[in-house]
Amino acid sequence: MIGRTEYHNVSGTRCATDFVELPSILMEHFAASPQVLSFFAQHHQTGKPIPPDVIKAQLAQSNMLEALDTHAQIVMAILDQQYHSLTSAQLRDPSFNSTRMLHDLQNRTGMIPAVEGTSWQVQFSHLYGYGATYYSYLFDRAIAGKVWSTLFTDGPDGALSREGGEVFKDKVLKWGGGKNPWEMVGDVIGGREGEIVSKGDTKSMETVGSWLAPP
Repeated sequence: MIGRTEYHNVSGTRCATDFVELPSILMEHFAASPQVLSFFAQHHQTGKPIPPDVIKAQLAQSNMLEALDTHAQIVMAILDQQYHSLTSAQLRDPSFNSTRMLHDLQNRTGMIPAVEGTSWQVQFSHLYGYGATYYSYLFDRAIAGKVWSTLFTDGPDGALSREGGEVFKDKVLKWGGGKNPWEMVGDVIGGREGEIVSKGDTKSMETVGSWLAPP
């Protein structure tokens, strides 16, 4: 609906897979904003908005295991890379076992040891449907957080900033896959960091990675 591309095959989420999850992950920030919640999170009988202390407690609880979730996402991204780095000869090798590869990785880098007798990877479609790009979830989580803090945390309107929404629409959403995504993100962030990110090189990746790092 927002796309203004010349060709439909580059509109909306028809863009680089690295950036395809950015809009939806950004929406998670809005869904957790007290300002936004006050519009619809109401008591089913009294109609009173949800109390701020309840929102605060819920957010604290939901973020309690955020580090563990992030670590699990990293392990899955590594596994995805390992699977897609295999050669055809390795895949034909009778000794190859995708479950063993997962368990070895889990036991080596995971927070929780692998459970023998389970083959979780065969029912996780993103490992083969995304094709070595599962890392994009963490990548876009970092960018979404930066976009949120840049456009929707300062000023009196905060999450309800019309100006911030217009900037994100005009500089990102309307272009879909019709413009270099690195340049779009850099344009939104602005400043020195924006200049670095817009180049789309190794330094750009390091900068985006720093946005996800804990303070």
